[in-house]
Amino acid sequence: MTTWANLLADIRVDLKDTGTTNRWTDAALLLWAKDAIRDYSQYFPRYMSRVALTLSTNKYALPSDFLGAINVECPLDRFMELRQTRPGNHYVSGSRPAIFYIEGGYLYLDGAPLSGDAVLLTYHAYHTVPVENASVMTFPDIDGELIRLYIRAKANEQIRGQQSNLDRFKPAGDRSDNPLMPEFRNLMDDYRQKIADRTPGGVILLYKPGRTR
Repeated sequence: MTTWANLLADIRVDLKDTGTTNRWTDAALLLWAKDAIRDYSQYFPRYMSRVALTLSTNKYALPSDFLGAINVECPLDRFMELRQTRPGNHYVSGSRPAIFYIEGGYLYLDGAPLSGDAVLLTYHAYHTVPVENASVMTFPDIDGELIRLYIRAKANEQIRGQQSNLDRFKPAGDRSDNPLMPEFRNLMDDYRQKIADRTPGGVILLYKPGRTR
């Protein structure tokens, strides 16, 4: 289990910023860590299983960490079908909901659940971003390297921006001679490559699975 305090200490070691006077503030590293975790989550989201949703005026508010739906059940073990919006399609409400769709941060069903039927959402979520030293990170410890690599790239990007203001980088408005540009690009390329290395292959279905009511 990794907390933000542990991760912050590792980040400073990675940046060689462990002296008595730190080059990077905790606030700056926290900001980059949030960016890193949100980017990482796009590739390796957190899996949230069967979270009960609350009805609010014929719609259900999605969780704040919602990234993408995996399935919807109403009730337990009765799976909804995602509405396919295509010209010519026409949907009507049935005696029990069978179809769902997501729009504007809310989940909608094509009918009202029977009394006592819960609406359960299984979804991909963003990993938790730290808010205090005791915040527990939800990504696997082994992927801490990816988070630190992203932060190193952001740190070098900021240094590059500061160096670009020096007179020796300003002739004719061309800053392509900045020696820190390749370093930033290499670090971000390494991050993307490691993401790709950790991404498993998959399959594309060439048919639409049927629905069992």
